[in-house]
Amino acid sequence: MPACSLLALVFGLGAAAPAAAQDRAAAEPADRWQIMLRDGSTLWDLRLVTLNGDTLVFRGNDSILRFPLMRVDELRLVRKATRSITPEAGRYGGVLDGADDEVYRLTLFDLNERRQVLQQILRAHPPTEQR
Repeated sequence: MPACSLLALVFGLGAAAPAAAQDRAAAEPADRWQIMLRDGSTLWDLRLVTLNGDTLVFRGNDSILRFPLMRVDELRLVRKATRSITPEAGRYGGVLDGADDEVYRLTLFDLNERRQVLQQILRAHPPTEQR
């Protein structure tokens, strides 16, 4: 994908996100993130802190975690949801399928493209301390 098209896609998708993030900030606790690393491991229930150079910083339950951008293959903003017994769109048998999550696949991006995506994510979903 050409860099120009990538930037248009990233910025086009996130154009309305800052206002939505501000509205959500008053109603919800801190955003919860899940990341998948290049080695296939997945880390859950993280809070995005910052992008420090080429290192992505998260807060876990009891620690600060740092990952080089090139080691991160996917970021997923996990949306809070409730289980329902009745059939609903995006669910199978009342089970959540993650359709409401925001997923950012970074696998095919170079370092500069990953930085741009992360900067857009941080604008759309500022860490709790900055809200």
